[in-house]
Amino acid sequence: MTLDELLLEWSYRSEKGYPSLDSPSDISLLKQILNELNLPSDNILRNLQEMATNLSKSELEKYKDDPSKDRISILIKKIENDEPLELKNGGTFIVVNKEDAINDLRGDIPVSGVELIDKEGNTITTSKLKKTTEFGAGSGAGGGSVDTRIMESAHCYGCAIAYNIVNRKITRDDLIRENFDQASSYVDVDASIDEIEEFLERKPLWYESTIKSVNKIYELFSNKSYKFHRGSEQVERIYNAWKESLERKEKKLAQYQTMKDDKWNPSDIWLMTDKVTDFDWSGNLEVLNGEISQFYEDEDLIGVSLKMIGKNSEAKVKVFNDPGIPPGNVYEYEGYKTTSKSSGLEILYTGGSITCRNFDVIKGWSTEIKGKAAQGGKCGHTGVNDILKINNIAQLPLSKDIIVAFKENDQEHYNKFYYLYDRFIENIDKESFKEKYDESKLSWKTGNYMGLEFLERLEDNEDKRNEILNDVMRYASSATKFSSQFIKIS
Repeated sequence: MTLDELLLEWSYRSEKGYPSLDSPSDISLLKQILNELNLPSDNILRNLQEMATNLSKSELEKYKDDPSKDRISILIKKIENDEPLELKNGGTFIVVNKEDAINDLRGDIPVSGVELIDKEGNTITTSKLKKTTEFGAGSGAGGGSVDTRIMESAHCYGCAIAYNIVNRKITRDDLIRENFDQASSYVDVDASIDEIEEFLERKPLWYESTIKSVNKIYELFSNKSYKFHRGSEQVERIYNAWKESLERKEKKLAQYQTMKDDKWNPSDIWLMTDKVTDFDWSGNLEVLNGEISQFYEDEDLIGVSLKMIGKNSEAKVKVFNDPGIPPGNVYEYEGYKTTSKSSGLEILYTGGSITCRNFDVIKGWSTEIKGKAAQGGKCGHTGVNDILKINNIAQLPLSKDIIVAFKENDQEHYNKFYYLYDRFIENIDKESFKEKYDESKLSWKTGNYMGLEFLERLEDNEDKRNEILNDVMRYASSATKFSSQFIKIS
């Protein structure tokens, strides 16, 4: 597998399609892929992280043919002005061999970088320089939130071009500046055309994915003079209506106070006609969801959740939370799987499993779906507790309390851990468990403890376990009993 193929696979499996080295869950996913390929995950991760933070030859030479973004020119100017350059490992460096360094930067840059010398005679190469904001930091592996905004806005522009400029499905040749400019009156987004062009150049995998998604949307919905929204005032009005409905504290809805916007509706972009503009949305959630479904039925409002589409894959579409489809329990509990060495466990259900573990070393406990339904979707600690509360079952303890308890070797929690371990993982005497406990890391203790607490609630509530399981599945796929209609393109 080549590096490009590895990054494509990582992108495709990630929740949003653009993994980040700042995301513990994305790092965990990459490790899983590398382990499946029998590759040295620690070495590869270290190299990727270094590539993301230092000014390597490839990073330095990006946009060298574009005067407005040429990083070599930026570095030369800083050297000419005696500006301190930040080092990857901390500190700064002021270059004194200006003439030689600038000449080398204007020539063929070696893989190891151009040699730089300071007034004390210390020598480094440009590859030891830190990739700071002016050299593109925040738009690479660690710039997920920035890329999200731009990627979704790019899809809006692509739709506007298809529906209003070329009046057909688009090709790569249609994503050009002239068409972007003409399409600008048909979009309401929070990214500029310059940002979109830079993103598509920097993330070539998204070129094809964007085209496939846009063409699937164009194929599904007739042209009704849509405006394409991302992060706009009209989108904010919809989500404000959802938030207001939560504040009404209806008896059962109150259990979902902590549910995030994207679990109610995870749409990344919205297609809207004038009928929806400034619509007076209901503050009652049931009515609000009905309004959204009615507008969807009339093709006046389409919420779209986007995910990267693989190079050799076709765009697939799925409708979520259609009121015409009963949301009954379709998954059945089939047991669990775990070992004495693992730091979590798997809940088995018909057609897949739910992994329960820490996604951030000792905290960030969550469930993650493995299976055709909601693949990669997560229902975190708070979401699980909301579901348990709705089903009148005791909630899981707080992660922070468990961390403190095991750091301080609290006897009550230790005894409960031993009971759960002996019951669900392996029959073990107290002395052997104490030996295993003492030699294990905090992450093993907290991850297993939380998973076993959740398993105990499933095992001890046979009449409710399928309801809990299906609630978790719905939550992970943003299809809870309180969610609204949208389509997912992947």
